[in-house]
Amino acid sequence: MPSMHKPSFSLLRFPRVLLMLAVVLATGCASTRSAEPAAVPAGSRENGVLVLTRADNQRTAEVRVGERIAVRLPENPGTGYTWAIDETDRQRLALDGTDYAEPTAAFIGARGLRTFTLTARQPGEVVLKLKYWRLWEGDGSVTERFAVTLRIQE
Repeated sequence: MPSMHKPSFSLLRFPRVLLMLAVVLATGCASTRSAEPAAVPAGSRENGVLVLTRADNQRTAEVRVGERIAVRLPENPGTGYTWAIDETDRQRLALDGTDYAEPTAAFIGARGLRTFTLTARQPGEVVLKLKYWRLWEGDGSVTERFAVTLRIQE
């Protein structure tokens, strides 16, 4: 007759072992959790102006009433696509102007740089949304969006 081999650990203990392992893992995870790192504010300052670029999309920046903001995004108007303000609070944020700088690269299809210059007017929070589109084709032509939250302080 073949000899019966008794397993070294009982199947009845298996659920208890799993439960203990789960408790240890849950306790260990809870005790090693650290505080989330603080978000790095959007933009950089140049001569007292907050400069925002494509890298600042979906981020938040703090400005003071009266402070100027420059949003610089690559654009190629030769294709018909241009950046436009899609949505903002014009009470809190005033558009001072827009400018386009030709590309420095000398090849066909190179993108220049569109700059929107704005001024923070009133305290509060405002989301500035821009879209890259062909005006005559409407919102269906939007190929890119840019949004930044501005916290305007006194």
